Amino acid sequence: MGSMRVPSWVWVVLVSTHVLALCWAMSQEKWNFPDSDRYSQAAENLRVHKELYARPWPQSAPRGQAVQEFTIRPLGYPLFVLGLGNGTQRPVLLLLVQNLLSLLNIGLVLRWWTWWARPSISEWSLALGIILTFPAQLIYANAVMSEALLQTVVLAMTAGSYLFIKTGSKRYLVGVAGALVAALLLKPVFYPLTIGLVGVGGLLAWRRQQISLALIGMMPLVVVVTYMEWNRQRTGYFHFSSIAEINLLHYNAAGVVRQIDGPMAEEKWVAAVLREANTQPDFASRQQLIQARAGAVLWEHPVVYARQHLQGMVTFFLDPGRFDVSEFAGLAPPKGGGLLTQTRAGGLLRAVSRLPLGLLATLSLVFLTNVARLLLAVCGLWQLKNSGPAQRYGGWIVVGLLLYVAFLTGPLGAARFLVPVWPLLLGLALVGLHWGNSIKREEGGASR
Repeated sequence: MGSMRVPSWVWVVLVSTHVLALCWAMSQEKWNFPDSDRYSQAAENLRVHKELYARPWPQSAPRGQAVQEFTIRPLGYPLFVLGLGNGTQRPVLLLLVQNLLSLLNIGLVLRWWTWWARPSISEWSLALGIILTFPAQLIYANAVMSEALLQTVVLAMTAGSYLFIKTGSKRYLVGVAGALVAALLLKPVFYPLTIGLVGVGGLLAWRRQQISLALIGMMPLVVVVTYMEWNRQRTGYFHFSSIAEINLLHYNAAGVVRQIDGPMAEEKWVAAVLREANTQPDFASRQQLIQARAGAVLWEHPVVYARQHLQGMVTFFLDPGRFDVSEFAGLAPPKGGGLLTQTRAGGLLRAVSRLPLGLLATLSLVFLTNVARLLLAVCGLWQLKNSGPAQRYGGWIVVGLLLYVAFLTGPLGAARFLVPVWPLLLGLALVGLHWGNSIKREEGGASR
């Protein structure tokens, strides 16, 4: 039976890899990803103009497509960037804090695992391999992106849910509601989850005859409605984030057009929709037209879109992160889009064959580890299913969050979008790893 402490040598390895990644990011100035400029600019506009706007401050009132920059990024991460020195300069403090958060997140999962499994030295070695073969963790801890902070918030939300199930204390449900508010202000993907918490709070209030539980469950929804009203006052359109229409047009519907008629038809269709949308008299009409045109494509080809959505969900768990690794390592940007895009266009083998040998070997290792990690997670869920009520329900909460984010991400599925919930997958995989080793030891003992 192993120790209940995370071994010092494991911490040495984890801290060392984070320090090396941070030094690389700072020395090579690799903290700026394609979406980083919007976060940094939004933080700068908050500082100077007291307004959330994700592009350089316009000389006149924005119109048409430019209005989307008021709501393309939620308020949470720009405030975080602003509080840690603004990302437009060298974000030393910001990246240092994000690396500490990454270590905290991994450490919390490992600490829970030591309590649950008391792993052996060989299991610790395998666990390190599972962690270090997910490069997106290190990459996004060292980028001006919201993933590392959101990861911490998601872990807090999961821990609060587990503790509420275990103890029934209302304060943990308040913690879940607060963490959900923080999550949706960091990434819009979490705001639909507020409806689910309303339902949970209502059910608990009915079963326990405590109206306060229903009120707690409604807290995040109140924040969402208030935030949407704030956006309406600034843009004339009652909505949470303009990223919804951007993804609907450029990824969901455009991906269907590409699969049916090819990339040239996709470009022409998107351009035509944008021309028509940008002639509308106001922003609300523009967004509604995009919804109508994109929705018509999805309704006309539901099977094609369903296949595309499922591909994205699978990629969400298995993507080796070619774009992330290439961007962070300073390699030439991939031509023809990501691997999923090229798969849909029938060019996956051609794209893979053009990769440098070292990058191909790295991505192959990461992909194989992703597959193994997912299989171990399935085994881990099975093991938790046969544990006590708190462990069992906790396992299903983890799976629910993983599938929720995978489903909401849909065709956009990639390693980056897994990062916020990756520690949850890691926890399940570590349970599966211990279970598999326990079975091997029992079989070895029986054979002797």
